Amino acid sequence: MNTSIHVTFAIAAVMLMAALLLGFLALGIGRLLGPRARPTAENSPPEHGGRTGHKTWVQFRLRYAVLALLFVAFDMEMVFMFPWAVVFKRVGLVAFFDMLVFFAWKEGAFDWER
Repeated sequence: MNTSIHVTFAIAAVMLMAALLLGFLALGIGRLLGPRARPTAENSPPEHGGRTGHKTWVQFRLRYAVLALLFVAFDMEMVFMFPWAVVFKRVGLVAFFDMLVFFAWKEGAFDWER
């Protein structure tokens, strides 16, 4: 039993060394084949926080965000309606009336204080 612990530690040490070797190998290959840094004199001013020659403030229409939120809302509704559709095929009209009650509850039809 004592030898199995030594074997486990030996395997763990070999795996650690292999992981380190592969990591350093990947870093070395990236250093050899990667792009070189340009000298400071060749860098254009926008890369150092200077002024740009074009308009940098861009306004987005709110309509796109509303459409994205509507898509997510209806997509989530379909996620919950798919199991209902599977049950509807098996149960029939009872499942339809259950869904009507759910929609009425969701719309606040049972909120008597309104």
